[in-house]
Amino acid sequence: MRRHTPDAFDIAVQKSNVWLRDIELAGRLRSRFQAYTALRTVLHALRDCLPAPEAVKFSAQMPLLMKGIFFDGWKMSPKPLRLTQEGFYAYIRRGLREQPGLEPKAALKAVLAGLYAHIEPPVVDALQLVLPREVRAAVQAALMDLADEESDEMSGALLDRRSREEGPAGE
Repeated sequence: MRRHTPDAFDIAVQKSNVWLRDIELAGRLRSRFQAYTALRTVLHALRDCLPAPEAVKFSAQMPLLMKGIFFDGWKMSPKPLRLTQEGFYAYIRRGLREQPGLEPKAALKAVLAGLYAHIEPPVVDALQLVLPREVRAAVQAALMDLADEESDEMSGALLDRRSREEGPAGE
């Protein structure tokens, strides 16, 4: 008898690998494992700062395996964590212990880049509205850094294209 994996599992693994690849590239991380650690840690930090109904709504946008990572170890609380920015980064830092050299701000930026690539932006934007004020500020700062980096990359690409169009002597 031939055994096969149901398509849903194959699709979930494939989508999860795409997410991890995108996070790895966005964060210029060293490996897929480092991307996984960043994803798991940041998702847990965000999850624990969200009211339970909002966490569930947010997870609906994720592929099957990402939902499993998101809810792994979750102890639903009647009130979400109210962290300061420093507390939020410390929370992430604890989750990154197994990845020395990966900073919480870099992990947050990489994961946010991945979320914006795969989840409808209005969903991620709405998520920010229910985060504690200081955590929201940390997320917004990371998003601004991402926008600045993207702008710098686009400017560099434009300059590079112009220099090729002008020729070697700037003609």
